[in-house]
Amino acid sequence: MYKENNNRLKKVIEYIEENLTEKIEYKKLAQILLVNEYTLHRIFYFVTNISLADYIRKRRLSMSAIDLLEEKGRIIDIAVKYQYESATAFSRAFKKMMGFTPKEIHKNQKRITYFPILKFDDIDEETQEITFEKLENVSFELYTICKKTNMQQCAKVARDFWKEVIKNKSIIFEEKSYGLAEYDKNFYTSNSEAIYYIGSTQKFPKSQKYSIQNKKFLVFQIDTIEGEKVNKFTKEIYTNVIPNLGYNLDTLPDIEEYINDKITKLYIPIV
Repeated sequence: MYKENNNRLKKVIEYIEENLTEKIEYKKLAQILLVNEYTLHRIFYFVTNISLADYIRKRRLSMSAIDLLEEKGRIIDIAVKYQYESATAFSRAFKKMMGFTPKEIHKNQKRITYFPILKFDDIDEETQEITFEKLENVSFELYTICKKTNMQQCAKVARDFWKEVIKNKSIIFEEKSYGLAEYDKNFYTSNSEAIYYIGSTQKFPKSQKYSIQNKKFLVFQIDTIEGEKVNKFTKEIYTNVIPNLGYNLDTLPDIEEYINDKITKLYIPIV
């Protein structure tokens, strides 16, 4: 199962490489992975730690740098080749990644930032068995506080947020507590937003009600609440399990339910 998924991820990367100078159809990439476009973007981010849009942008700029060094055309020609509408837009993106403009590339040859082609050869095909259950008509009535962030910083913000709450003793949890990661419904930008919530079933100061009614979830369990272990477990699920189950993801948040400071239940929303 994992080998098959590994091959599909490789085909996604191959399609991108073959079409860096063409319009890349997210719909086609989703078809390769056998999911819808939203699920494609969410899986890609969790597997690679970079958004699909950002990966494509960095690969195009990397290859454009090589073309500029080899003087394969004018700046405007290379800009158009790599799907930029103007030399100005290309130069702005190029400088943001490289730290210098396309015109300055020959005197900055040792400073070029090259983003390599992603490889999936290191995905563990012998990963341990993961069990889950599919639940329907699941509802949550929580009281939450939140912090806005982005996809790249969400894990760090969540970790620091919990430390702040625990240190200040601002919430008294009973048997269960909750962490909710609400991702940008539009993964097409390179800096997709995210909101992280800390929740309780009990109302507490400055909290707002967060309600989810009658939704479907895949539920996974791990016997720890340690952040790094839970994040690793989540990545393994998105890498080796979700792409093979045939479900598309809902735009609801992923929900982590912490039970007695010993167990984490991960609720991944599906449609």
